[in-house]
Amino acid sequence: MHFRRAMQNQILVGALVAVGAGVLHAAPTGGPRLTLTPLEMEPAGAREAVDADDLAGLEVAVTKEPENRTARFALVRGLQRAGKVEEAIIAAKAWRATDAYNLVVVRLLGDLYSEQGDLIAAKRAYSAVVELLPMDASAQRALASVLKQSGDLAGAYDRLIFAATQDTKDRRLAFEIADVAARRGMTEEARNRFEAIIADKETADAVRYPAKQRLAQIYQQLARAGDASMAAKTETLGLVGGTQNDIKVYLTWDTDASDVDLWVITPGKEKIFYSNRKGKHGEALYDDVTTGYGPESFTAASAAAGDYIVQVDYFRRGRGNFSEARGEVTVILDEGKPTEQKRVLPYRLFEEKQVVTVAKIHVEGT
Repeated sequence: MHFRRAMQNQILVGALVAVGAGVLHAAPTGGPRLTLTPLEMEPAGAREAVDADDLAGLEVAVTKEPENRTARFALVRGLQRAGKVEEAIIAAKAWRATDAYNLVVVRLLGDLYSEQGDLIAAKRAYSAVVELLPMDASAQRALASVLKQSGDLAGAYDRLIFAATQDTKDRRLAFEIADVAARRGMTEEARNRFEAIIADKETADAVRYPAKQRLAQIYQQLARAGDASMAAKTETLGLVGGTQNDIKVYLTWDTDASDVDLWVITPGKEKIFYSNRKGKHGEALYDDVTTGYGPESFTAASAAAGDYIVQVDYFRRGRGNFSEARGEVTVILDEGKPTEQKRVLPYRLFEEKQVVTVAKIHVEGT
């Protein structure tokens, strides 16, 4: 039942984004008013029409090289972009018949069934990811990513917990579990997990610092609920810029050994990214994770008036089972304040160098 409802939500996401729905507001508290508008789930042009001649060429390429995964993928995506979902499913099934352990086509079939509205078939296809490689932590995480994007946080949590039994030393995986626990309202568990990540001497700073950021949000939440001791705990984390910020953005993705980058364009048209991590108005990007999964984070303590554009760039694919990258951008407005608002925005990138514009954050002048 959870999956069915979640998949219905996923099918609706594209329509909601297309009409600019789901706008998030943070009321002014002596500072600027912040408004978040979700934009794309996929890169601009990812759904551009494909004409009959192009499709014929894609079919010829598959006929000439039936074992060429790039050609197979291009044909299925071409049919999907042309609105020929039934034919895309047939082409994907033919691909899987000759390449059964390719997880890309398995997950692609799930997307096609989801787009078609066949929720039972979509669930079966997505679940096949872990049925093929049941003890593979990366496969479990890939399924968790799909479930998170569709809103099934309980299912995603179960997959991540199982993945952790296969890879007990991965602190990034521990971060994912703590994050999902927090989103499910399991505050005490999330707090304990983030504290354990920070206390572990083997945790890299690239994970420890974002864990501190997330833990600070939990402490602030508990403090607002009446636990005065949490304010002192927050101070011990030693976060640069403090815990109250106009804008905070987190980026995560679901592929190992890959490089996906968070870009934020400021109102002054300054691009904050891996080679320019400090903005003129104090904006900051924390770390450039090049080894997969993330997280990366952006902070604007005192946002400038105008529009902040949030983008995700697929810089380099990894060596794993998936050529595409899926993930989430979490946007927090008025972080650490009574008016704090949070939105999680899913995205998909199909190949290297693609960029998806996930959201616009409008800041009114004071």
